[in-house]
Amino acid sequence: MEERRFEKRPRSLILAPVFVRTDERRRMPPPLWRPTWQELVLGWLRYQATQLRWDIERGFARLLHRSWIDPRRAGRHGRQRGCY
Repeated sequence: MEERRFEKRPRSLILAPVFVRTDERRRMPPPLWRPTWQELVLGWLRYQATQLRWDIERGFARLLHRSWIDPRRAGRHGRQRGCY
């Protein structure tokens, strides 16, 4: 058998990712604020009250054959934020 000689290749200048294990617990940010169940319930009630109010407003607008959104208060994109 014939003997093979390997030629030295020039070094590659392409960067390649190297994966290194680290202790992830050390670098984790502190846990985010979590609402209490009372705050969750109050938020849910607020949301449902808003939805109910909007349903009533839309129902009255349909009965009166009017647009639900008041064109004097509405901006370019319909109902503005903060207008309830």
